[in-house]
Amino acid sequence: MQELIHNKVKTIAELIDTFNQAQKRYAERSYQFEEQFALFLNKLSGYFGSRGESARESEVLRIINMLQAVKRGFDPSKMERLRSGKRELLWGYFYVAIENVNVLLQEIYHKETAKLEEGDEILSNLILNLVQQEFLTNDMLRELDSISRIELFWNTLLTRNGTLSVINRKLHLSMITEDIYLLLEKIISRINTQ
Repeated sequence: MQELIHNKVKTIAELIDTFNQAQKRYAERSYQFEEQFALFLNKLSGYFGSRGESARESEVLRIINMLQAVKRGFDPSKMERLRSGKRELLWGYFYVAIENVNVLLQEIYHKETAKLEEGDEILSNLILNLVQQEFLTNDMLRELDSISRIELFWNTLLTRNGTLSVINRKLHLSMITEDIYLLLEKIISRINTQ
């Protein structure tokens, strides 16, 4: 089942914000960092687990386990017990963990926002084309002031124009119908404010 991309982008942005707070604690070498980062990693693992993204959940769990191994006095890279310097090694592994999590979150965020940007571009061109062909007037655009009206408008367009069903299918390859309505709302709002 596909997820509302707008919601996923918002959730990932919130996770990045929380992650940035933890990174600040790391830079300050704050004693609060370790606890805050552990809570964040558990939250991130739970998020991926609840969405059925087992590969990403597994990556986060691998990071958690790597850090736990160092805390217990074991160097995962050399596969040997630590005799000294455990705290410094732990901070080094925290840095590695931060880098891995950053790559993971940025990858997801950019992938999802790219889907929205592509959908926005397709729908913007479509709406502007309909305006140029005078199929859509300024008055009609002003009336499209709610999601329910946009939904009715979009469904009417799909039944009248076979070409639009191809565009609709293309959009549905990467997003759900509610994402399309939200993008249309944003585009129409931009046009109406010009």
